[in-house]
Amino acid sequence: MAEVTLTAAFSTIPGGDAEAIKRLIVETVEQIARDDNTFQRAKLVFTESDERCGLTAELDGVKKEGVPLPIELDTLEDAQTSAGARAQLKEALRLYFRKVQGK
Repeated sequence: MAEVTLTAAFSTIPGGDAEAIKRLIVETVEQIARDDNTFQRAKLVFTESDERCGLTAELDGVKKEGVPLPIELDTLEDAQTSAGARAQLKEALRLYFRKVQGK
């Protein structure tokens, strides 16, 4: 199983909702690692400011993409309850991770 560490900063999201979003991100990244078997260690930084969100990643010590992945707050909220929205989030993360790894 991949080791996933997430550092997150929220400015406008209440604590309970912030914890749910953090859990969603970690679980989704762990699932990608399990499904694709392309990395063993992920260091993630997630920031939210005025409902604008971004995520950066380092996978197995590699970070070839310096631009954060923009994520809509609505997408994160929907992904908590909708399988379709979660699949869209998963695919966006998967594509971003390929850029991070230089693939």
